[in-house]
Amino acid sequence: MKTPEILALLESGQYQNAKDSAEKALLSEPDNALLNYYAAWSCDGLSIENDAIPYYEKALELGLPKTDLADAYIGLGSTYRAIGNYEKAGETFQKALAAFPENQALAVFASMALYNDRNYKEAMQLAIKIIGETSNDPNIIAYKKAILNYSEDLDAVWD
Repeated sequence: MKTPEILALLESGQYQNAKDSAEKALLSEPDNALLNYYAAWSCDGLSIENDAIPYYEKALELGLPKTDLADAYIGLGSTYRAIGNYEKAGETFQKALAAFPENQALAVFASMALYNDRNYKEAMQLAIKIIGETSNDPNIIAYKKAILNYSEDLDAVWD
């Protein structure tokens, strides 16, 4: 089965079929980054996170197309977070944010990993910044400058 067919299975939620197809294809193409990524994605969809990690790591190591790279970082970081490896999750999201600084989804996941790693202030600051930068809510927009200013240091006090 070719990668477009496996992608279609993933997108339609047929994770077991996608996993079986990706793993079968990997037998003849073990260094195919997309196949490794699709195998990882299918494992996540099946809630077998520990099985997903080596596939994500290999996909990233081999080099994914830029169109899939941010999603693979989200997948790997979220998987680390889901199994309680908050340090690795944080490292993954920081690396991803260095490569994709404008990707707000990565920033949201990074905020969750910071929270889980008990970096509450940094997590909250990042979350507030994301809200201030991306919200279309007119009430948020009205206070955007203040929200972004306060997000820089939640403990700041002005006399």
